[in-house]
Amino acid sequence: MIRYFSLAVLFFLSSFFGHSQKYTQFSFDSLSVSTKKVNLYVIPLGVKVEKQRLREVGIPYKKAKLSVQTVLLPEFKTNFAICWRNPNLDHKQFTKQMKRLRNSYFEQFDKDPNSIYCFVIPKFENDSILGFSIPGKSIAFITESGFTDLIELNQLIGSTLGLKFESDSSNIMSSINLPNKELSWEQCVRLRENPITFSYYDDFENISSKNGLVSTLIWTSDEQGNIDFDSKSPFSSFRTLPLKNTFLVYRKITNFWLKELFVLFGKSICAIHICSIIVAITLTLYFRKRFNLIIAKSGFFKRMSLRFMKLILWLLFFAIVIGTFLIVNYYYENSYLRSVHLTDFEGNDIEELKSKLSNQKLFINKKTNKQFNQTFQREGSDWKVTKERKVLYFKIKSENDRNIGQFVGSKNKLFVRINSQKLKFNAESPYIVLSFYDANNKFLKDEVYNFQGKNITSKMRLPDPAKRILVFVNGYRPVSVSNSLEDNLKDIQKNGIEYPDSKNILYDFDRHQYWTPWNQINSLFINRINPSDVWYADGHHSVSTSNFESVVNFSAISSVYPTTCKNLKKHKCQRTKIAGEKSVDTYSLLATKSNLVGFKLRKKSGQIAGMNLNSLLNELPNLSENDTLFIVCHSMGYAYSLGIIQELRGKINFGGFYILAPENACAGKTIKREWKEVWQYGANFEPNKRNAPCLQDGVAAQTKAKGLGENNRVFFPKENEKNMGFFKSHFVGFYTWIFDIPQGKKGAVKKH
Repeated sequence: MIRYFSLAVLFFLSSFFGHSQKYTQFSFDSLSVSTKKVNLYVIPLGVKVEKQRLREVGIPYKKAKLSVQTVLLPEFKTNFAICWRNPNLDHKQFTKQMKRLRNSYFEQFDKDPNSIYCFVIPKFENDSILGFSIPGKSIAFITESGFTDLIELNQLIGSTLGLKFESDSSNIMSSINLPNKELSWEQCVRLRENPITFSYYDDFENISSKNGLVSTLIWTSDEQGNIDFDSKSPFSSFRTLPLKNTFLVYRKITNFWLKELFVLFGKSICAIHICSIIVAITLTLYFRKRFNLIIAKSGFFKRMSLRFMKLILWLLFFAIVIGTFLIVNYYYENSYLRSVHLTDFEGNDIEELKSKLSNQKLFINKKTNKQFNQTFQREGSDWKVTKERKVLYFKIKSENDRNIGQFVGSKNKLFVRINSQKLKFNAESPYIVLSFYDANNKFLKDEVYNFQGKNITSKMRLPDPAKRILVFVNGYRPVSVSNSLEDNLKDIQKNGIEYPDSKNILYDFDRHQYWTPWNQINSLFINRINPSDVWYADGHHSVSTSNFESVVNFSAISSVYPTTCKNLKKHKCQRTKIAGEKSVDTYSLLATKSNLVGFKLRKKSGQIAGMNLNSLLNELPNLSENDTLFIVCHSMGYAYSLGIIQELRGKINFGGFYILAPENACAGKTIKREWKEVWQYGANFEPNKRNAPCLQDGVAAQTKAKGLGENNRVFFPKENEKNMGFFKSHFVGFYTWIFDIPQGKKGAVKKH
């Protein structure tokens, strides 16, 4: 059974992205394969690189019709050590040193989306290590001596292009040092069939995204709560942690009644929870007994009415038990846990505190759908953790050339005085307000900081230019995009059958490489809409939230569903044989039973992403009110987009909504009057007009989104039927035909 299940999953994974051209050795030898250019940027770090050497780099890749264009960039000035720490030889993760260098470089220079970056370093601690790269990632590190070794350099290029290391001594990806090493024909095919994703980050990283519902601030003070502020850089007195959608709950509470006993459904259960439930149940049973005695002593007709009342009371008692738990839990999480002393941290400095925050024996991470600040404060030698509102207020007084301040509280409103004018804003982002006073306690000024430590006071009164905001919302992300069954199995063993659900974080680049590899469809939308800012949201959730409800169901149906008919003018796909040679109507195999629970779960997650997006757009208060939002979503991303829209409704203008192959579209509603243009693209599954069964979107049967009419639906053109089918009709890379629609016609993305 396990064997068949694994084969079904492998079929699903290999089929989902198996739509590219099929190459053969003959096609490479002929002129049918065009040359593809790959840029290789070489960046020296304290070493000298000979330009002449660059001409010989990448020659073996000509066999795959790949032209490696090498460019020597200026030396990148850095204070990194001459001798670099050794990376792990499993080639899975960059070292912290590599990550810091990479981040420092790309903070100063823009990334070329179709390029490899090779940093030439002096050496590693282990002289035998000449270079390091992660297969499929577009960054490589090579030593000065390794750069003179063409075999090592070409091997690093192959790794960044996604090739795995080989044992065959004549293969370019082998570590055995022999001359005249080359690509195998299988590698040539793999390089051309599989997209080069040019990802700069390894999969282990929690990349800083500058958005999240919970912001964390850390500071130290004396026993009276006095904080010593630097007069030139006040914010340097604080430490911050990356924003996230979770908060930390201290587990080692000494109070017997409020000490965590166990965790149930993500909630810490304490003695007070259990006792409150026991008391509620005891009272319920007591009143039940008294009520039964009354019924027993009553006449027939009165007994009948009392029994009906008994049913009502049982429902009421059940509500009381649940309500009691919720009330106690609300007090526990929002009152008691609002300020908790950390008994394990006495005398620790800030770095010691930060090192212990990931200790699961001390803290548990809890998800939240509310925006707030979490602070860690040390008074003398005692630490405490508190939950605070969005804006933190500090009062700073100048005394004897020192700036001494205290934390005075938090609010959900931003109050600030600029040039003697009092201003009040709704806080959509976390802020820190520092109020300065002289020695006589006379007010001097307010300074407002964001959580990146930037003083934004001078920007509070700047004109607010209208912007176009474009958000891409991806759908399901398979664990493997390889066409090789062997590589698929390795990916499943590494990543599991499915990736975890979305973290509801947005990025300013295609973090998960969902759009860019497939004909750069995101660039096509960007060129039409011409946005001021572009954000990427992750709508990925488990298959269990889809109409298929499990990977097993999906794999079973996809394995028997007919492929596209060879003769598209004469279809033979109306009926399909399934297990036991039973013949069924092919349309009946499509998953059309709406999974409302899964859809609502994705929509609810989208609301969290919407709150994060609102925070990003309102670094300065009320900045998004004259902006216009455009959303491009695909598959599961539709439900997620509706959550984002619900959160941003009334806070931004709605421009265009472009819905590509939505999953379970009939479960959600789009209010078309809100949008200047809204289109749903996909296969035609409408009654009496539907495409042939073999052309249908089997991944997500294309039902109409509620609220949209026939004029908002746009179907695959007749001439694109060759790119349709169970997987193809859903594949985002086959939706570039949208941009062939003339301006002003139905379905055209308006040019801005």
